[in-house]
Amino acid sequence: MKTTDLSPDRQKLLVPLKEHPGAFALIPPPAPRTLGLKDVFADVVKAHEALGAVQAATSRLPNPNLATRTLDRREAVRSSQIEGTFSDVDQVLEYEATGSDDGLPRDVVVTLNYVKALHYGLQQVAARGSAALDRTLIEKLHCHLLEGTDYKDTPGEFRQRQNWIGGHRNIYDAKFVPPPHEYVGDCIADLEELLRYAPSDEDQTEISIVIRMAIVHAQFETIHPFIDGNGRVGRLLLPLMLSAEGYPPVYLAGFLKENQQEYYDTLGSVQLRGEWVPWVRFLAEGIQVAARETIQTAEQLTDLLDQWQARVRASNVRSDALPHRLPEHLIAHPVVTVRSIQEAFNTSFPTANAALSVMREIGIVTPQSERKRDRTFIATDVISILNRPPGSRPTSS
Repeated sequence: MKTTDLSPDRQKLLVPLKEHPGAFALIPPPAPRTLGLKDVFADVVKAHEALGAVQAATSRLPNPNLATRTLDRREAVRSSQIEGTFSDVDQVLEYEATGSDDGLPRDVVVTLNYVKALHYGLQQVAARGSAALDRTLIEKLHCHLLEGTDYKDTPGEFRQRQNWIGGHRNIYDAKFVPPPHEYVGDCIADLEELLRYAPSDEDQTEISIVIRMAIVHAQFETIHPFIDGNGRVGRLLLPLMLSAEGYPPVYLAGFLKENQQEYYDTLGSVQLRGEWVPWVRFLAEGIQVAARETIQTAEQLTDLLDQWQARVRASNVRSDALPHRLPEHLIAHPVVTVRSIQEAFNTSFPTANAALSVMREIGIVTPQSERKRDRTFIATDVISILNRPPGSRPTSS
């Protein structure tokens, strides 16, 4: 990390590293509670309007939770891909359906860990609200993320040695060097206050959730409390903060992946120079894109469910037969096996097999192969919706 890349005020926060002579680490200032950002006021307002549109749109859907499971998996795939994994949505869903990673990338296990961490976080927030957003939750998220991987340290424990960003194995070529490990606990304690923020009677103005998300994510990445997994934990905090605020989770990893270099550059502008405007504007744009994508995906899956149910009714199977119950299940589980259907509906293998045969005949699922045993069936229309790019960025007015 070149000191010349830092602004003068950030240079004053550097401390030398004894274990790396000549190298310096940056102790971040406390997370700001206010940002005088007149230049991005309009962007933040638009982001809030987009979040309100998600709330309104999901309240109009007959089943607002219909898309939840598949959107969770897509977010896990996209966020993990930012870190260099190669598994995709249908591979993760196949692994869940079969319980086997045979023929699949090893990354599916890592990606599914992200799903587990996300579910854990959402459950905690649902039970405790913003009070759940604390150090313990951060540690638990990391533990779920790195469980069963080749992570060299102990999952869920803050680092006890120095790390750095960029430069591969050489700290002297790093783009940024976070604080020494002995400062991490205090830095996280300061961040907790903003994570669990609630306006008081003395506050002149309430800190916008959009601003808080921008500050928390940038500050967390600046602290970099773990040896690995910081980016994923930092991105997990964003939908959890929205959920604690009463919004449906809006997932940003698609936008961040599509604009990955700008993501890194604008975060770096905060870390190295305390320049918040580019980062806040970027994240506010991301919220708009992600909100619009959430609405479109939920509406598309709802329309697809209607189409499927009409096909089943037209197939003349008995009204109490299993095929009538499968369309909604397949929206949430677009990759299935006969055995997974048998277990999900507590029925016999022949009944599950016959029901999937009906789904195949009317064009809802297709077998991944023609083998007779342990075939995987895929609802390709759902996968196609999930694999669509997140969409274009909003135009400035």
